[in-house]
Amino acid sequence: MSVVQPAFAGDWLSHYYEHPTPERFVTEVKALSKSGYLSNPQSASMISVFLARVMAANPAQVDGWLGQLSDLKGGDRESLLFAASLSGTKEAQAYLGRQPDAEKYRGKPVDISALEPNNPTVLDMFWADFFATGEAAPVRRIVAALNYDKYSGALDRYAKSEKTEKDRNDAVLEAVFKAAAWSLESNARQHRRVGEILEQTYFLGALTQPEQVWLSAILAKAMPEKYEFTRSEADQWTFKIKATEEGKTGWRDSAGKLIGETVSMKSRDDFSGWLLATTDDDWEKKWNTSPDTTPSFNKADAVPYGKKIYILPIFANPKLDQQGNANVRCDLRVVAPTGKVSFERKDAICAAGTMEGIPYALRLSTQAVAFSGDPDDPPGTWVVEVMLRDVVRNVELPLRTSFELKRQ
Repeated sequence: MSVVQPAFAGDWLSHYYEHPTPERFVTEVKALSKSGYLSNPQSASMISVFLARVMAANPAQVDGWLGQLSDLKGGDRESLLFAASLSGTKEAQAYLGRQPDAEKYRGKPVDISALEPNNPTVLDMFWADFFATGEAAPVRRIVAALNYDKYSGALDRYAKSEKTEKDRNDAVLEAVFKAAAWSLESNARQHRRVGEILEQTYFLGALTQPEQVWLSAILAKAMPEKYEFTRSEADQWTFKIKATEEGKTGWRDSAGKLIGETVSMKSRDDFSGWLLATTDDDWEKKWNTSPDTTPSFNKADAVPYGKKIYILPIFANPKLDQQGNANVRCDLRVVAPTGKVSFERKDAICAAGTMEGIPYALRLSTQAVAFSGDPDDPPGTWVVEVMLRDVVRNVELPLRTSFELKRQ
């Protein structure tokens, strides 16, 4: 599998998605040619997919790259031109159209994402796609191969079978299942991004029973500090999220270390809340980015009259009731420097119903409020208070933040 293929041992290929360096394209392709991996049937397909994704992301460079590599021969040339075809770029199509064997590359390029993960080569192609892009889709296609667990034992049976076409196909599918499970676990250990994708895939649901069971086992093996997968005396498997470090729960920094509580950021009984006041007019656009991206907001500090302040209650890991629904409510009020309550809302619904995704993902309350100082409002320190309640867990988090209203 690609996780251990020597061709993917270098940082340029196996970690390209983390630090894209397309300027190394020609040099690296020549190195792959010299090493024999570019023409090796065992590695050529996945390398072609990888190169295709790099070309697709850099169409303006494609013609120049292909021109500089025009001296490649035989299998090396075929792998490179196949990659150009897969890229789907007009620049690649124009170059291919000038080749003596142009007819071979005419027509719609192969859609790799539509391939069934029913042989090891396709799995390697999906991993190559991921290594080039860091996207979740190819990893999720590999997860689908876990459904081949129903062919378990086919490899052992094949040795004693009549070796019919069905016997052979069943054995191949068991091999694909084992390769998929092993490579998902191994890459989740080595690539944080793979682990995140597997967590998102698991907690988003919509998995088949084999996918859910085997993904539980893979997560527990790849991230034993976070998950456990155990068998009960009744021979039932149980997947659990482990308690956080030393049994503590709470907000953590990007390195996973616990952050001390503040008046605006608290946790209790595994329920977390954060009250943010920001002056970012594009806060909604920032929030609605990919789940893989952590948005950065400018905290409201000294704010001029007329400038909008957006009050955003944020929470994580609400407890679900027996029907799988959350019930988070909040009281919210804005208090002027004089002590007068300028705005108040009580027992408002912050979140209700099913919660998609990872339990510990940050979630924005439905009670986002926009506020701005009117000319007759007093200058000084304004206080925002929110009581965030996880009704199912019976936990309350009193949160508080402030900003300074100043005349220009």
